[in-house]
Amino acid sequence: MVAAFLRLGAGALLALLAACSTVPERYAVPAVARETLQSFQIEGRFSLRYEQASYSGKIAWRHAPEGDDIFLMNPFGQGAAEISRRPGVARLVTADQKEFQAADADQLVADVLGYPLPVAGMGEWLLARAAPAGAAERDGAGRLLRLQEAGWSIDYDYGDNPSPQALPVRLTARRGEALELKLRIDDWSAQ
Repeated sequence: MVAAFLRLGAGALLALLAACSTVPERYAVPAVARETLQSFQIEGRFSLRYEQASYSGKIAWRHAPEGDDIFLMNPFGQGAAEISRRPGVARLVTADQKEFQAADADQLVADVLGYPLPVAGMGEWLLARAAPAGAAERDGAGRLLRLQEAGWSIDYDYGDNPSPQALPVRLTARRGEALELKLRIDDWSAQ
């Protein structure tokens, strides 16, 4: 009886050790190929430099074919602005609950914040997808490294993930010398 118990205990211990020694997959690849992703959520940090001013904070973004919901927070996580975009209407709510609406999200952001941000195109840029008219530079795995599109220059960084389906962890978008937006994506949820 004791010998059977010891064999059972030893077997359980070996199974536990084997489970603990399993190395998690180092490079997560989305269940759906990047080119076919329609919806995603990100959480991360941003820094924005426009002319002599600079801003930084946190960002949470939900993107789906029916629209976008973008939450901008100060570095301490308090709400600074909420931008929602649906077909034909965009809405921006500031931290002091002032609400603005327009037909175009890019124009709304430019009018309210005073500088242009590519809200409408950023969803595709976050997925490292270029429009047919964009000038794209790719790496050996076929991933977008640099994109020139709609007056913007976008640089991509995939961290140490070599997968052709890797999603970017850093993105830098520039419009001339006056505007630079950097995004550091801490969490991807691709659907």
